[in-house]
This record gives sequence, C-alpha cells and structure tokens, in this order.
Amino acid sequence: MGLRFLLILIFFAAAVWGLNYFYNSDYFRIKELKLNGLGHYTREDIESKTGNLIGSNIFEVDKKGIEDMLTAEMTWISSTDLRKVFPDKIIIELAERKPYVKVYSKGVTYLLDPEGMVLEKISSETAGLYEDLLLIRNVLKYGVEPGEKIAKKNLLSCATIYAAMDEEIRGKIKEAGIDDDCDGSIYFTTFEGQEIIFGDSEDIVKKIQILKELLKEKTSYNIIDIRSTENPVVK
Repeated sequence: MGLRFLLILIFFAAAVWGLNYFYNSDYFRIKELKLNGLGHYTREDIESKTGNLIGSNIFEVDKKGIEDMLTAEMTWISSTDLRKVFPDKIIIELAERKPYVKVYSKGVTYLLDPEGMVLEKISSETAGLYEDLLLIRNVLKYGVEPGEKIAKKNLLSCATIYAAMDEEIRGKIKEAGIDDDCDGSIYFTTFEGQEIIFGDSEDIVKKIQILKELLKEKTSYNIIDIRSTENPVVK
C-alpha cells in the first residue's frame, strides 16, 4: 500500500512539474502582437499603454484589463477586443471614433464624434484635416475636455441635417448654431451672412426640399424660416 501511494505521489509530482515547465516554456511566450484598426493612434501609442507584450506568457495577459484600460484612457477608441491565438500570438481589434462635427466655444474649437464625445481641441496644425466638417456656434457656455460627452439638445442634429443636404446647399453653409429659445431652434448661416432657421430635426427631408425650392427662386433674402413646413417665411 505504501509503495502504491508513493508511486501515485511521484506521478502527480511529475505531472505538476511537467505542466509547470510546459506553462513557463517559450512555447507560450508571445512572439507576435497584431493591432487591427489603427488610424488616429500609432502602434507606439498603443504599446505605451499595454507595455511590451512580446515575451510575456500568453496565459498571464489580462484580456479584460487591457480592453478596459484602452477604451478608458484613449479617447479616440470606442471599443477593443483582445484575442489570444494559442500558443504565442495576440490580436487586438480597435474600433476608433470618427470625427463628425466641430463645436466652437470661448475661443476653442472642439472635435466631436457622432455620440457627442469630445475627441480633441483642434489646433492650427490640425484644422486643415477637418475643413469639411460643420462648425456649430452658440452651443456651449463652458469649456470641455477630451473624453467628455456633450449632451446638448439639437447639437448632433445640426450635423445630421447638414449631412442630408445636397452638395449645392452645403456649399452655401458657413456654420450652424442653436438659438436660446425654449425649442433650441437650429439655424444655419451662409457665407453671405443670411440665416436659415431650420427649427428642430423633424421632417428633415421635407424641410430641405422646401429650402431647395426657395433657393432656386434666387429671391433676395436675409432670413429663410422653415420651422413650419406649411408656412415657410422669406424675409
């Protein structure tokens, strides 16, 4: 009985030693890190947060910890998915936020994504990258920082309406804004200084069609008010 027990003990000890040796062997050391979805960030930017994973034991890589850290600390990243490809490869899929609209407040222009997330403060060096995006004024009365979300009525609707306009109408639009009235009416200002009062984001297609017809008439105007689709006003 004693010999049998000793043999069993030796067997389990050998098995544990073997598993531990195999676990810590170079076979499970990461040899390749693949990053998919890079755009705004570089490989060096990501590795500055994750550390050098090459050479790490693949079992010891904290999948959820890295995913949560990247989305929390890197503003442009909306989601991540880290996959372990055994025995020695890590793949990180990155989904980056897309620039959608510009908002001006207190001398600073901010870049926002379609969820209202502030991506960055636009500098003179980066301004040229976002020339095609709509600029909105008279929305914020305070400064914000990258990583904050702006929950402001009709803010994102300005960009949605602008995107629905055809190229000809967009070519006339210089910027947008939101009135301080109780409805937070959306308005657009042309390069010639005229104002197009759009109202809310209801009946976008119908309002744009009315606007298109009014602009075709080439009537001189200072204000086009299409808040009411039944009774548009030209002044």
